[in-house]
Amino acid sequence: MSSSAGVDAGVGVRAARRGNLWLYDTARRVAGWLVRALRLRIIPTGLSEVPQGQVVLAVTHFGYGDFAPVALAWWADRHDRLRFLVGPRPYRSRLLGAAITACGGVAVLGGADHASLSAAMRALDAGWSIALFPEAGVSRSFTVRRCHTGAVRMALATGVPLIPVGVWGGHRITTRGHGPRNRTHRGSVRDAWMAPVRVHFGPPVAFGEGEPPEQSARRLQRALQEAVDVAAGDFPLGRPRGAWWVAAKDGGGAPTEAERDIWDAFDASHGLRPDRDKM
Repeated sequence: MSSSAGVDAGVGVRAARRGNLWLYDTARRVAGWLVRALRLRIIPTGLSEVPQGQVVLAVTHFGYGDFAPVALAWWADRHDRLRFLVGPRPYRSRLLGAAITACGGVAVLGGADHASLSAAMRALDAGWSIALFPEAGVSRSFTVRRCHTGAVRMALATGVPLIPVGVWGGHRITTRGHGPRNRTHRGSVRDAWMAPVRVHFGPPVAFGEGEPPEQSARRLQRALQEAVDVAAGDFPLGRPRGAWWVAAKDGGGAPTEAERDIWDAFDASHGLRPDRDKM
């Protein structure tokens, strides 16, 4: 399946979930309007292989806005809302936090078995589909980092299929160190004009019987990298050598994984990536 700016207008096969998520629908319509205004090209693939019914979507996290093309592509194909698990930073703003909650978002706060996991499990029990970023933060290398175990634990506990989703291209518009300002000429607003964003939905992750969650999380990490490799492999702009938004393993100018790990360790030492906020 591929689509252009009109991805928001698809006819789905499933009715929207019950619930007064009017702000979610308003935000979705605004996002669809922005996509059309900027003539963004959201290009999803693999949706035909995703089982019908509720799922847990594990999404790569290279750009700050990677949730939007996933939500729009999912709505266009399934006419179904997603409940996103959201990290703690947006909730530092009461207004933004309240808006995320009104859109059905679940804050990820606390330890490994914190209330966020319980809330996500209750949403799954109620029939919702869940989307989350198991890397728990933007990867500077534009390759998939170690995944936390929350996604696999939810899938294993409920039997809901775990779907890896690779997003490629959204980080060209805005990501860590490359925001919407024109000053650096990287990740500027003009890069959003007619920008392609690839979203590839991989096959459900298969777990080994009785394997520990940490091993399942490594399996998920490999599946996510495979999904994003598919998305990047046929990206309309290719993978220009030396381009800042292309992974080093593909000849790009992004930090290597070793350099990424150094920056992540620096962030952790300064309290920017506390483990208690990971699931």
